Amino acid sequence: MLDGARTPASYSIVDYDALEARHDLPQQISDGRTALQLAKEQAAAAEAREAERAAAEAEAARHADALLAEVEAEAQAEESKAAKRSKKKKKKKKKGGGGSSAAGPSQEAEAPAEDVVAEEAEDEDEDEAAAAAEEAGLAAALEESARLEDEKRAAEERRAAEEQARGARPNAGEPSESAASPAPEEPPDDFICPITTEIMSDPVVAADGQSYERSAIERWLATKSTSPLTSAELESKGLFPNHSLRRMIRLWQEQR
Repeated sequence: MLDGARTPASYSIVDYDALEARHDLPQQISDGRTALQLAKEQAAAAEAREAERAAAEAEAARHADALLAEVEAEAQAEESKAAKRSKKKKKKKKKGGGGSSAAGPSQEAEAPAEDVVAEEAEDEDEDEAAAAAEEAGLAAALEESARLEDEKRAAEERRAAEEQARGARPNAGEPSESAASPAPEEPPDDFICPITTEIMSDPVVAADGQSYERSAIERWLATKSTSPLTSAELESKGLFPNHSLRRMIRLWQEQR
């Protein structure tokens, strides 16, 4: 047998040793987790982020519905006040027509003046009550908006803390999951103004429940009273700031 030649048995032993060495190298990351475990954690984190995004969108929709309901309530209150004033005017006319014809000219002149003063006083009282109710409704809407913002901020802080905790596990030489996956380049459709087709910087909610860029919808409402999307007649031209959507847009822009 030649020197250095290897027998079949030695080939078998060497091959078995190499195979065993390869078998003893599972795909693991530096902290002991397997690639399958890491993939499951990443999938769970992605599902959690998607659920938070869906919850934020649902909150924004509920907020828009509440603002729209408030606008409708204000419009109904205005209609009710107009109807009351009309009824009062009709009653006063009837009273004036049924008075005694024997009254002198001075009495007839004084009676309408007193009616006008009383009517103005009643109108002032009604205007003050309507203004107080409007202020109370606006305060409630602002309080609801602030509550939604606080909940959104708390959710973002929790998510940032969880991502930071996950990113601190790998070694310094290994990029974290948040650093390795950049934010998507295309913005969500909710961030785009239907009028300008650009990302909104100051989104507001109109009476149709849709969010628009403030400057664009103000130019639209300066000459029209319809919805830019449905062309339906708007019940009101009032605009309300969408703080939750503006915060989501800024967060998306910061992560790019």
